[in-house]
Amino acid sequence: MIIVYSDAGIAAGIANCYNSLMKEIRFRRAADQALQRMQPKRRAAILDKLRAYARGEVVDIKKMKGRPFFRIRVGGDRVIIDDEGTVVMVIDAGPRGSVYKE
Repeated sequence: MIIVYSDAGIAAGIANCYNSLMKEIRFRRAADQALQRMQPKRRAAILDKLRAYARGEVVDIKKMKGRPFFRIRVGGDRVIIDDEGTVVMVIDAGPRGSVYKE
């Protein structure tokens, strides 16, 4: 399966993965822009954690209260995702304090 990205930003530079068991990863514009602004090390850690989740590996994930999304913890950063079965939509990513604010 090929990882599909909804925007041509930072996510377009990631190599395609042909693992048939892997979920598709898509990024909303806000998430893509947030990743572009991050330092390369932080961005790489977040993308590695997303790939691990898409492969079915265990990650630090919790259901958010009052919202239909999940959050993945990556150090001091949080990634808000919507797991749609075979597609993981990345809603937003950023520092723990600001990523939850709408």
